[in-house]
Amino acid sequence: MTTRHIDPRDLVWICKPQLFLQSSDKVVLETEPFTDLKPKGKSAEAIELSLAVRGSFCFTMRSDFRYRSPFDQCGMILYEGDRRKAVCGTECRDDAMTSLKCIVYHDSIGDSSKRDIGSNISTMYYRVWYRAGAVRIQYSFTGSRFSDLREFWIDPEKEKTISIGIYACSPGDSWFDCTFSGMTLDEEDTERGDADEC
Repeated sequence: MTTRHIDPRDLVWICKPQLFLQSSDKVVLETEPFTDLKPKGKSAEAIELSLAVRGSFCFTMRSDFRYRSPFDQCGMILYEGDRRKAVCGTECRDDAMTSLKCIVYHDSIGDSSKRDIGSNISTMYYRVWYRAGAVRIQYSFTGSRFSDLREFWIDPEKEKTISIGIYACSPGDSWFDCTFSGMTLDEEDTERGDADEC
Protein backbone atom coordinates (compact mmCIF):
# COMPACT_ATOMS: atom_id res chain seq x y z
CA MET A 1 0.00 0.00 0.00
CA THR A 2 1.31 3.44 -0.97
CA THR A 3 0.39 6.45 1.14
CA ARG A 4 0.64 9.99 -0.09
CA HIS A 5 -0.32 13.28 1.47
CA ILE A 6 -2.66 15.33 -0.69
CA ASP A 7 -1.72 18.94 -1.33
CA PRO A 8 -5.06 20.81 -1.32
CA ARG A 9 -3.70 23.09 -4.01
CA ASP A 10 -3.85 20.11 -6.40
CA LEU A 11 -7.60 19.66 -5.97
CA VAL A 12 -9.95 21.00 -8.63
CA TRP A 13 -12.48 23.67 -7.73
CA ILE A 14 -16.02 22.86 -8.79
CA CYS A 15 -17.45 25.96 -7.18
CA LYS A 16 -14.89 28.42 -5.81
CA PRO A 17 -15.71 30.63 -2.81
CA GLN A 18 -14.87 34.31 -2.69
CA LEU A 19 -12.85 33.98 0.53
CA PHE A 20 -10.38 31.11 0.92
CA LEU A 21 -6.75 30.25 1.64
CA GLN A 22 -4.97 27.21 0.22
CA SER A 23 -1.62 25.93 1.43
CA SER A 24 0.32 22.69 1.14
CA ASP A 25 -1.53 21.10 4.07
CA LYS A 26 -4.96 22.73 4.40
CA VAL A 27 -7.80 24.74 2.90
CA VAL A 28 -9.43 27.48 4.99
CA LEU A 29 -12.62 28.95 3.57
CA GLU A 30 -15.71 30.96 4.37
CA THR A 31 -19.14 29.99 3.07
CA GLU A 32 -21.62 32.41 1.57
CA PRO A 33 -25.32 32.81 2.46
CA PHE A 34 -27.99 30.86 0.55
CA THR A 35 -25.60 28.30 -0.93
CA ASP A 36 -26.54 24.62 -1.09
CA LEU A 37 -25.74 21.35 -2.85
CA LYS A 38 -28.01 20.96 -5.84
CA PRO A 39 -29.59 17.53 -6.43
CA LYS A 40 -27.55 16.28 -9.37
CA GLY A 41 -23.96 15.84 -10.40
CA LYS A 42 -21.32 18.49 -9.94
CA SER A 43 -23.74 21.38 -10.46
CA ALA A 44 -23.53 23.11 -7.11
CA GLU A 45 -23.59 26.46 -5.44
CA ALA A 46 -21.79 24.97 -2.47
CA ILE A 47 -18.03 25.14 -2.25
CA GLU A 48 -16.58 21.95 -3.70
CA LEU A 49 -13.11 20.61 -4.41
CA SER A 50 -12.47 17.21 -5.95
CA LEU A 51 -9.68 14.70 -6.56
CA ALA A 52 -9.92 11.88 -9.12
CA VAL A 53 -8.66 8.45 -8.06
CA ARG A 54 -8.41 5.03 -9.72
CA GLY A 55 -8.35 1.49 -8.40
CA SER A 56 -8.61 0.56 -4.73
CA PHE A 57 -8.01 3.38 -2.27
CA CYS A 58 -8.53 4.75 1.20
CA PHE A 59 -8.95 8.51 1.66
CA THR A 60 -8.79 10.25 5.05
CA MET A 61 -9.39 13.91 5.93
CA ARG A 62 -10.11 16.24 8.84
CA SER A 63 -12.64 19.08 9.02
CA ASP A 64 -12.79 21.86 11.61
CA PHE A 65 -15.86 24.07 11.70
CA ARG A 66 -17.78 26.61 13.77
CA TYR A 67 -21.39 26.68 12.65
CA ARG A 68 -23.39 29.86 13.15
CA SER A 69 -26.93 28.96 12.06
CA PRO A 70 -29.17 25.92 11.36
CA PHE A 71 -28.39 24.07 8.11
CA ASP A 72 -24.75 25.21 7.98
CA GLN A 73 -22.86 22.09 6.84
CA CYS A 74 -19.57 20.68 5.58
CA GLY A 75 -17.94 17.33 4.91
CA MET A 76 -16.89 14.93 2.17
CA ILE A 77 -18.37 13.92 -1.21
CA LEU A 78 -17.88 10.79 -3.31
CA TYR A 79 -18.55 11.01 -7.05
CA GLU A 80 -19.20 8.19 -9.50
CA GLY A 81 -18.34 9.66 -12.86
CA ASP A 82 -20.13 13.02 -13.13
CA ARG A 83 -22.79 12.16 -10.60
CA ARG A 84 -22.74 12.67 -6.88
CA LYS A 85 -22.86 9.22 -5.26
CA ALA A 86 -22.55 9.97 -1.54
CA VAL A 87 -22.41 12.99 0.75
CA CYS A 88 -21.08 12.57 4.28
CA GLY A 89 -20.81 15.43 6.73
CA THR A 90 -22.19 17.33 9.68
CA GLU A 91 -25.07 19.79 9.68
CA CYS A 92 -26.10 22.30 12.33
CA ARG A 93 -29.62 21.68 13.65
CA ASP A 94 -29.77 24.25 16.46
CA ASP A 95 -27.66 25.62 19.29
CA ALA A 96 -27.71 22.26 21.08
CA MET A 97 -27.51 19.67 18.32
CA THR A 98 -25.55 18.82 15.19
CA SER A 99 -26.32 15.90 12.86
CA LEU A 100 -23.73 13.54 11.39
CA LYS A 101 -25.25 12.24 8.17
CA CYS A 102 -24.52 10.25 5.05
CA ILE A 103 -26.71 10.38 1.93
CA VAL A 104 -26.21 7.73 -0.77
CA TYR A 105 -27.72 8.44 -4.18
CA HIS A 106 -29.27 5.80 -6.44
CA ASP A 107 -29.69 7.65 -9.73
CA SER A 108 -31.53 10.83 -8.61
CA ILE A 109 -32.95 9.36 -5.39
CA GLY A 110 -31.01 9.57 -2.13
CA ASP A 111 -31.41 7.69 1.13
CA SER A 112 -29.97 9.01 4.36
CA SER A 113 -28.34 7.63 7.50
CA LYS A 114 -27.68 9.94 10.43
CA ARG A 115 -26.98 10.29 14.13
CA ASP A 116 -27.17 13.26 16.44
CA ILE A 117 -24.02 14.65 18.05
CA GLY A 118 -23.52 17.57 20.41
CA SER A 119 -23.12 21.08 19.05
CA ASN A 120 -19.89 21.44 21.03
CA ILE A 121 -18.17 19.10 18.54
CA SER A 122 -16.22 21.21 16.07
CA THR A 123 -13.80 18.64 14.57
CA MET A 124 -14.61 15.56 12.52
CA TYR A 125 -12.44 13.02 10.70
CA TYR A 126 -13.76 11.12 7.69
CA ARG A 127 -12.45 8.06 5.90
CA VAL A 128 -13.74 6.35 2.77
CA TRP A 129 -12.32 3.17 1.30
CA TYR A 130 -13.14 1.52 -1.98
CA ARG A 131 -12.32 -1.96 -3.25
CA ALA A 132 -13.86 -3.72 -6.25
CA GLY A 133 -17.20 -1.93 -5.97
CA ALA A 134 -17.48 -2.02 -2.17
CA VAL A 135 -17.53 1.35 -0.40
CA ARG A 136 -17.23 1.97 3.33
CA ILE A 137 -17.52 5.40 4.91
CA GLN A 138 -16.25 5.92 8.45
CA TYR A 139 -15.95 8.79 10.92
CA SER A 140 -13.94 9.65 14.01
CA PHE A 141 -13.98 12.41 16.61
CA THR A 142 -10.28 12.00 17.40
CA GLY A 143 -8.65 10.71 14.21
CA SER A 144 -7.39 7.56 15.92
CA ARG A 145 -10.44 5.30 16.24
CA PHE A 146 -12.89 5.17 13.33
CA SER A 147 -16.47 3.89 13.39
CA ASP A 148 -18.55 2.71 10.42
CA LEU A 149 -21.24 5.10 9.23
CA ARG A 150 -22.34 3.57 5.93
CA GLU A 151 -21.55 0.78 3.48
CA PHE A 152 -22.84 0.51 -0.07
CA TRP A 153 -21.99 -0.92 -3.47
CA ILE A 154 -21.01 0.52 -6.84
CA ASP A 155 -21.56 -1.96 -9.67
CA PRO A 156 -18.07 -2.66 -11.12
CA GLU A 157 -19.67 -3.34 -14.51
CA LYS A 158 -20.88 0.26 -14.58
CA GLU A 159 -17.96 1.75 -12.73
CA LYS A 160 -16.67 5.09 -13.90
CA THR A 161 -13.97 7.32 -12.50
CA ILE A 162 -14.30 7.77 -8.75
CA SER A 163 -13.67 11.23 -7.36
CA ILE A 164 -13.45 12.41 -3.76
CA GLY A 165 -14.25 15.95 -2.72
CA ILE A 166 -14.96 18.31 0.13
CA TYR A 167 -17.90 20.65 0.48
CA ALA A 168 -19.21 23.46 2.66
CA CYS A 169 -22.35 25.55 2.36
CA SER A 170 -24.85 27.73 4.22
CA PRO A 171 -28.37 27.20 2.82
CA GLY A 172 -29.79 29.90 5.09
CA ASP A 173 -28.89 33.54 5.63
CA SER A 174 -25.62 32.59 7.27
CA TRP A 175 -21.89 32.00 6.80
CA PHE A 176 -19.15 30.18 8.70
CA ASP A 177 -15.45 29.41 8.56
CA CYS A 178 -14.12 25.88 8.16
CA THR A 179 -10.77 24.18 7.59
CA PHE A 180 -10.02 20.96 5.73
CA SER A 181 -6.67 19.33 6.45
CA GLY A 182 -4.85 16.03 6.96
CA MET A 183 -5.79 14.67 3.54
CA THR A 184 -4.08 11.36 2.77
CA LEU A 185 -4.67 8.82 0.03
CA ASP A 186 -3.67 5.17 0.41
CA GLU A 187 -3.59 3.40 -2.95
CA GLU A 188 -3.31 -0.37 -3.36
CA ASP A 189 -1.87 -2.43 -6.17
CA THR A 190 -4.28 -5.26 -5.46
CA GLU A 191 -7.92 -5.58 -4.56
CA ARG A 192 -7.17 -7.15 -1.20
CA GLY A 193 -6.35 -5.56 2.10
CA ASP A 194 -7.71 -4.54 5.48
CA ALA A 195 -9.57 -1.21 5.65
CA ASP A 196 -8.34 -0.70 9.20
CA GLU A 197 -4.80 -0.37 7.82
CA CYS A 198 -5.60 2.99 6.24
